[in-house]
Amino acid sequence: MTTLMSGGQAAVAALEAEETSHVFGLIGSATMEMFDALYDSPINLIGVHDERTGTHMADGFARASGKAGVVLAGQNGPGATNLVTGLSQAKAAFSPVVSLAGMLAQGHVYRDAFQEVDQQALFAPVTKKTWTAPSADRVPELMREAFRTA
Repeated sequence: MTTLMSGGQAAVAALEAEETSHVFGLIGSATMEMFDALYDSPINLIGVHDERTGTHMADGFARASGKAGVVLAGQNGPGATNLVTGLSQAKAAFSPVVSLAGMLAQGHVYRDAFQEVDQQALFAPVTKKTWTAPSADRVPELMREAFRTA
């Protein structure tokens, strides 16, 4: 019997494969699958009150440890937009930070859905590279590439 992984489970498995020890993030409905998967993971979730703080914490962790810092935005709209300042600072400092944000279901894209934000356009100027995983089976590949780029 084949068991399919959700996108959140695939992302956490990819973080574990990268030997990620800490993730900084804010719980939200757009990334709930990841938080569910983190519950049984050895990765330490450091909860933050705001994604802006989490991004700076991930940047500081990366600079101090030499490993990629990881930040998880709770919402695809305001949570994702809160990452911009910290990601811009990390890029300017050549700091390896990987940020993860939820996305709208494909059927809702470009329909003025609740909290819809063009994340590719938003993050392109403040990151080394951005990716959007079109399906859960692409998550491991794209996460590997994100860590290599960071």
